[in-house]
Amino acid sequence: MAFRYREDLVGKRFLSVSGVAKINVNKVSEWGWKAGVIRAASLKDNKNKELQVLVEYDGVDWQRREWVAVHSRRTFRVFLVERTLVWAPKKYENEEVKWPALTFSPLFAVDVTLQADCQPVEFLHDRSLQFLDYANLQPFQDWDARLAGSEAGVGTDLLSSLCAESAEWRSVQDGQRILTSTPSVLGGCRAQVYRVAGATQWYTAVIVGVNEHTGELTVTDDTVLEEHSEDPALVQMRLLGDGVIESIMRGEVVGVMPRRSRSNLQRIERENNKSPATTGGRKKQAAVRSNGHIASVEPPQQQQTGTTQELEQIEINKKGKMLFHSIGHSRINNSMGIH
Repeated sequence: MAFRYREDLVGKRFLSVSGVAKINVNKVSEWGWKAGVIRAASLKDNKNKELQVLVEYDGVDWQRREWVAVHSRRTFRVFLVERTLVWAPKKYENEEVKWPALTFSPLFAVDVTLQADCQPVEFLHDRSLQFLDYANLQPFQDWDARLAGSEAGVGTDLLSSLCAESAEWRSVQDGQRILTSTPSVLGGCRAQVYRVAGATQWYTAVIVGVNEHTGELTVTDDTVLEEHSEDPALVQMRLLGDGVIESIMRGEVVGVMPRRSRSNLQRIERENNKSPATTGGRKKQAAVRSNGHIASVEPPQQQQTGTTQELEQIEINKKGKMLFHSIGHSRINNSMGIH
């Protein structure tokens, strides 16, 4: 049984043929194929004619990434996105083995039809292309060293790399489904987020809130300690931590809320003592969910008073950063570093 296809495009490999390329329908392998990774998308509707995707081409510095109009005839003759992982036949030192390889689905094609027996597959590890009949390929379910050529002389190091890359592909699919389908379990989890604009390619952050209506995640950037709203269906994100994805899929709670220092508490108290005029009259935002609980994020109009612990709870509820679990006061104080 093949892996279930996911509709969102971010994080997927792609194959494309330029819109100005000359095509010989009988020589598909000579169409001038380019490959790379989709890092972001402008829309969730893949069929929308206005859809653009941010791509990084293989062999090109990431800083030369570009937004491309997927459905533009002037841009592409063919644009395919990865679909699933299969075992595909491959020649290795005059022996035929089977290696994990990606299949692809057309996102856009104009006046070009790929014949059933000339569908592209991209092998893991060396990224080489072959054109085969998908109907004859075996779905990838579990790693099998014998299929990959352990008995045909394929080296141990190469087999280990293939095994690790196929496991990583599966983990990416699972992680993306969690990010887009069940984000309410991610409060406190760490993630790597693609930076669509800026001098760095990625930033790391803590997920501190979820908007159930839009699917957007509120994350706190580790570098500048600022909050960002990111939609994992539109910008590539990766969950961090050994075994985190597997634990979430088993139904375990893995999020760890970040520790808050006394300096942060003092800042919270100062902000709450400011008048509406000095805070710029913050607009009411939509409710967010963190760790499965809904909290209003409309800032209170009156000045807040109370203990440091009460102020902490007010700030958390106000900004939608996080909600405490129903635990005892001693555990709250320990997690906050307050003695």
